[in-house]
Amino acid sequence: MAYLQKITIIDGLYIFTQQNSKRWYARFKIGKKHITYSTGEYDQETAKIKATDEYYKRRAEHELGIRSGAQKFEDIANEVKEDLNKAIALAKTTGQSTKTKSNYIGILNKYHIPFFTGHRINQIDQSAMDAFSEWRKERFGGEMSSSSLQNHNAVLGKVFEKALKSGQITKYQVPSFDTQGKRQQRRAAFSWEEFRKISDYILDDMHRTKNKKSKMLLELLYDYIDFVVATGMRPGTEVEHVEWRDISFRLNDGVPEITVAVRKGKTTEFTGVRQVVVRSDFIANLEDLVTRFPNRQANEKVFLLANGKDPKSLSRKFSDILAKLNLKKSPYGERTLYSLRHSYITWNLKTKADIASLAKQCGTSIEMIDRTYSHLLPSMFRPEFSGVNYKQREPDSLKRREISQKAKDANIRDYGWLAENFEKRKFI
Repeated sequence: MAYLQKITIIDGLYIFTQQNSKRWYARFKIGKKHITYSTGEYDQETAKIKATDEYYKRRAEHELGIRSGAQKFEDIANEVKEDLNKAIALAKTTGQSTKTKSNYIGILNKYHIPFFTGHRINQIDQSAMDAFSEWRKERFGGEMSSSSLQNHNAVLGKVFEKALKSGQITKYQVPSFDTQGKRQQRRAAFSWEEFRKISDYILDDMHRTKNKKSKMLLELLYDYIDFVVATGMRPGTEVEHVEWRDISFRLNDGVPEITVAVRKGKTTEFTGVRQVVVRSDFIANLEDLVTRFPNRQANEKVFLLANGKDPKSLSRKFSDILAKLNLKKSPYGERTLYSLRHSYITWNLKTKADIASLAKQCGTSIEMIDRTYSHLLPSMFRPEFSGVNYKQREPDSLKRREISQKAKDANIRDYGWLAENFEKRKFI
């Protein structure tokens, strides 16, 4: 190698210039490998400082077992995507949810890879991460929610973890991730009166319509919304993947006891199957569903059209009904099927349900309920704070009441066959 100038800094480390460039380069040996490094500097003294810093940094990394020449961010991110795609393929064979993993891939493609392309993983320091946070905010159009940031941080953590395990960085080189998301906003929900208005409209419309397909959709929607407000389950994946074998039923001294196993949804990947208690009011809907599907099999979905097909427009139909009833808009955003879950939580909080039990029932955390529904907590204790006992009007389905012997006998007469059927077949 022909040098224009060569200056030895210490034994084994020198800087030099070449004919084709006025910048100073550094050359040194780490272990058995010779490394040539561009300081990017024209000034000799500045180049010496940068060359010395790089030499000791590379030597320290070598002593710590860190691989020289760390990969580019996008290469490691693509390896993480491959891992996620394999996990998605496996999840599909076992019937598990793939939504979170698919979201992770989307986040890498839309945010992390576009910004960090060209950066070597060991060069992404805190200043680079801070710059990314500002860029992401601009790309997103504002502050992200805490839950969205958690997803971003989770998949970014997978990239750094892979680099860490392959010896390209140390744990001390992993920068801090942004966790300051937008405070959880109050969620749009229905009052009990509004829910009854929707339910009555669906029932009336079902009796009015002459169209067979519309009638099937309405009768399914009627049971679907009742099920959500009887369980607090998430509309969508959680409800739509309930199978007949997931529902347990018995009459305990004439009182219907219904539970459902949630096997697929937002949190089951982390928490496993969760058991949800169904309000006993749903017993009439359950009987209708059972009657509608006399040849049902244990592993078939419950919430299907009467012809056995998946509903394709349930959410849109519900939205159309809300628009007709002038209930779509609320002070806290547009209402959707998901607003039924928020209604369930809201109603139970107003009747002073135990928050820990409510969180477990709904597959969420106490912290999430506290953040999202904190506006309700003071009103829960109005009598204690005010010193006055207020009469509180509760939704009919949430009233805690002693069931009479007459009602118990009626339940045994009307629903005893369901209990016997479950005992015999081990599914409803």
